Amino acid sequence: MRNTKKWTALLKPFEVGAKGSKIIITTRNLNVASITRASPYPLRELSFDNCVSLLAFHALGATNFESHRAFKIIGKKIAERCKGLPLAAKMLGGVLRTKSNPNEWEDTLNNKIWDLLTAQNDEVLPVLKLSYVHLPSYLKRCFAYCAVFPKDYEIERDESVLLWIAEGLLDGQKGNENILKLGRKHFDELVSRSFLQQSSIDASKFSMHDLLNDLAKSILGGTCFSSWGSQVASNEHDVSSLEKTRYASFIPSQYVTSKCLKQYKGMKALRSLILVRDGSSGGSFSISNKVLHDLLTNLKYLRVFSLCRCDIVEVLNCVGDLKHLRYLNFSYIDIKRLPESIVSLCKLQVLILRGCQKLSKLPQGITKLVNLQFLDVRDTRNLKEMPLGIGNLKDLIILSKFVVRLEKGSRLEELKNLPHLQGELFISELQKVEKVRDAIDANLHQKQGLTNLSLHWDENLENLQNHEQEAQVLDFLRPHIDLENLNILNYGGAKFPSWLGGPSYSKIVSLCLRGCPNVISLPPLGQLPSVKELSLEGLHTIRMIGSEFYGDKRPFSSLTTLKLKEMLSWKNWSPYVGGPKEEVSFSCLQHLVVRSCPSLIRTLPRQLDCLIKLEIHSCPHLNNSTNEVCFPSLRELYLEDCNKEILKSLVNLTSLTILKIENLAELVCFDHVFMRCLVKLKQLHIGRCDKLTYLWQDESIMLNLTCLQQLAIESCPRFKSFVAGEGEVDLPCDFERMELSNCISLEKLPSKMHTFKHLIIRRCPKILGPTIPLDDPNNNNLISQLEYLQIVNCDSLISFLFANDRLTALKKLCICECKGVESVEMITIESLKEMTIDGYPNLGSLPQCLHTLSHLAHLDISNCSALEIEEFPSVPVTLSCLIISNCPKIKSLPNKWHHLTSLETLFIEDCQNIKCFPKGGLPPNLHRLLIRGCENLKQPMREWGLHLLTSLWCMLIDFCMGGEGEKVWFPSEDKDAWSLLFPSSLLYLRICNMWNVERLSSGLLNHLSSLKHLWIDSCPKLRYLPEDGLPPSLQELYIEKCEILKDRCSKLTGDYWPLIQEIPLIEIDWVRIQ
Repeated sequence: MRNTKKWTALLKPFEVGAKGSKIIITTRNLNVASITRASPYPLRELSFDNCVSLLAFHALGATNFESHRAFKIIGKKIAERCKGLPLAAKMLGGVLRTKSNPNEWEDTLNNKIWDLLTAQNDEVLPVLKLSYVHLPSYLKRCFAYCAVFPKDYEIERDESVLLWIAEGLLDGQKGNENILKLGRKHFDELVSRSFLQQSSIDASKFSMHDLLNDLAKSILGGTCFSSWGSQVASNEHDVSSLEKTRYASFIPSQYVTSKCLKQYKGMKALRSLILVRDGSSGGSFSISNKVLHDLLTNLKYLRVFSLCRCDIVEVLNCVGDLKHLRYLNFSYIDIKRLPESIVSLCKLQVLILRGCQKLSKLPQGITKLVNLQFLDVRDTRNLKEMPLGIGNLKDLIILSKFVVRLEKGSRLEELKNLPHLQGELFISELQKVEKVRDAIDANLHQKQGLTNLSLHWDENLENLQNHEQEAQVLDFLRPHIDLENLNILNYGGAKFPSWLGGPSYSKIVSLCLRGCPNVISLPPLGQLPSVKELSLEGLHTIRMIGSEFYGDKRPFSSLTTLKLKEMLSWKNWSPYVGGPKEEVSFSCLQHLVVRSCPSLIRTLPRQLDCLIKLEIHSCPHLNNSTNEVCFPSLRELYLEDCNKEILKSLVNLTSLTILKIENLAELVCFDHVFMRCLVKLKQLHIGRCDKLTYLWQDESIMLNLTCLQQLAIESCPRFKSFVAGEGEVDLPCDFERMELSNCISLEKLPSKMHTFKHLIIRRCPKILGPTIPLDDPNNNNLISQLEYLQIVNCDSLISFLFANDRLTALKKLCICECKGVESVEMITIESLKEMTIDGYPNLGSLPQCLHTLSHLAHLDISNCSALEIEEFPSVPVTLSCLIISNCPKIKSLPNKWHHLTSLETLFIEDCQNIKCFPKGGLPPNLHRLLIRGCENLKQPMREWGLHLLTSLWCMLIDFCMGGEGEKVWFPSEDKDAWSLLFPSSLLYLRICNMWNVERLSSGLLNHLSSLKHLWIDSCPKLRYLPEDGLPPSLQELYIEKCEILKDRCSKLTGDYWPLIQEIPLIEIDWVRIQ
């Protein structure tokens, strides 16, 4: 793994593993297993019985063959062929599921391909090829095309289907079945046969087992190519075969240079090119216009071009020259508009602009693309108009957004010409509908394929709305009864149409009514039998929810999530009283949110036996004290800005594990009756409760809270003790983490904290004074398990009394901005790995025993203005990171630091009294070096020995130091100037504060040939870049406060533009120009 950030992120969980933790590594490569130096455990094949069971499950949907005796004998023989491999059993099961005759199973068993492949010693499992052979021809080509994606790449179903369509892999319409439905059916069949598998993380994505990926690639042979990052062809054969390539993908790292795409330029007959940032990698990638232009002008026969999550701001005109293009994907890029040349793509079928948040308009000529079937403009919030005549695209199947416009824009009636629409449709700017007839002509009720519909009026034009007309428009925008998801936003009418809530809409699973301030009553939404998620928000005129909401029969039989927000006039929530006694409303409800309903005074529904999560926010008058409610399944409870009396009505919360309370203004102490039922509570968070004085009346309550693990109390100014009076709280044995913030009256901690692992105390000025119990001689094992301690802004702290025998497990110590501290001499904790001392204006010295902290890896000493050190104490050789910042009186650095062979990161900043480095040179294995703000450091930079640091890849140095600030040439006029000063390993270099430099020397190109990031800052006289150019590896160029150089590097007009135009990211004075 070459990416250090990813490597660090990978290591983090392993750094905090408890003693005795185990790490399991799975691999099919024995060489990988041998690296771990542990005894490998070979994962054995499935037992025969388990293999039979798995085969039966995928073939017959049963766990054995007992109910299918005609297949029992032959099924077991086929299971033997699987040799205990789960993938083989799954694949063969998928094949056999389509065969209902035992003779067909016999044919599969006796297929000659078993012996043929065994004789050839083929790398791909014979059973996989056998499964492929049994695929229908229409599925074979769809499966093979999936080889274009690298192993482990995850793809959405429709993304794959649209690529098949563009490549002509589907047979087109069969009867009344359109091509999108056909493709989805093919995809689902491949999933059911286990050729594709659903992601365990994201249910909307699918991937292919890497052995199946090998199979698909073997089928396509040399016509398919894929690579990751900066991977290049490994041999001459790969390069020579590029001209045969038809399908290619490239999953880029953060930056794409000309070198990365060199292979692709040679693919003259390429039909599919997919450049897409893998979603799991996060972020986008950058590529220069020049590199992209050179690539596309070489690929004249492209049918498919995908450029997702690319960090570009404009689409090149040359895209319009790709006359064979059928699929174009620019999802999640920051373009404002498309070039007019797009309208030349007369064969284009698919145009995807999803997530282009800055896109403001589409080319008018797009309406001439009569072959366009899929126009995906989801999540394009700035797209405020549609081209006039969008209705001319009569074959459109996907039109995810339609913007109503006056004057020369598109009118709602244009939708009548689009009978094939399906999937998602978001109609915005409905306040611009001039004629109600347009809503009738839109003919939504006949568009059977639409499953998701959003109807949106502009909330900022409330005073200009015609509420009566809006009611008529909404009434006539009645969708087809097959609709599954409906959102109505900022509707100004006084009532909802009669069709909403009607039982005929039996397929609706999600309904959102938001920003409808004039509606005075609700339709019978309880009669929607399939609705699982219901959100009512901003219905300010609704005063009561009752029988009209429930309907006549048992309501909300499927509802799992209900959200009621910002209903300002809502006062009463009446229970359902219709039907037999045993009928209840909300029988499946699991998540209930009631937020910003300031007038609500009546009780919550009483019978919510399935409720798991309850959130009540800003409902100050909701008071259930007269009616107890019982939520036996409730696990999470969040209360904010409510009346404290609500706690008295919540009884028997025996399943509750998380309780978070914010701003219960009158809460002084928790009620004993409420707390004693919380027998499973694990996390308790209390914030902004101004009158909270203590948590419990007496310590006996802890006998019930035996599962409590985490406690956080913040911004409770009167909180002074955990238990009333002089009582002491004995926290449970599983308790691990406590966080106390902004509790200005708190004076002491619990006396028994022997199970603590994390303790964070911020801005508690009275705590940690001279009476702190942390060093109580009667409690030697007081906090012996503590691993993380952070203390911030605790002004009563004078000194640290943390001796080694008290904190034997402490790994991370962060003490910041405690003004009273003058000494830290007593920090002698050998287990420490990280220590931060920050913000002590009175601190006069450091521990002289630093070198004895034999596990210390990270040391940060910052903002200690009085810290005066003539001779810096020795530091341990285990140190990997040393930061000394804004300590102006420090006069020396750690002696003999060239022996610090583990040190990788060194930051020295704003230490004006440092004049030279210790003898012996810098630590030899540095990776990152920052030195700035040390203007008295006069030691010549050539004496620092930077060129000897062969592991150094990141350097940020203020070059006004070390005698460099007065130079006109940098590094110098010498032929080998760069190699005499810098190591060739550098990837990141910042040159700053060189007031007189006018020219950068030649040699940068050759010596720093791996440089990726160059930052030139505050060099006002700099005029010349190196004569021999910049390294082609450069990925980022930043230029700040360099007026002369800025003009010479201006895009298109600057004379240095041809030199830098292939760099993926260029930023000048904080403005990105590429």
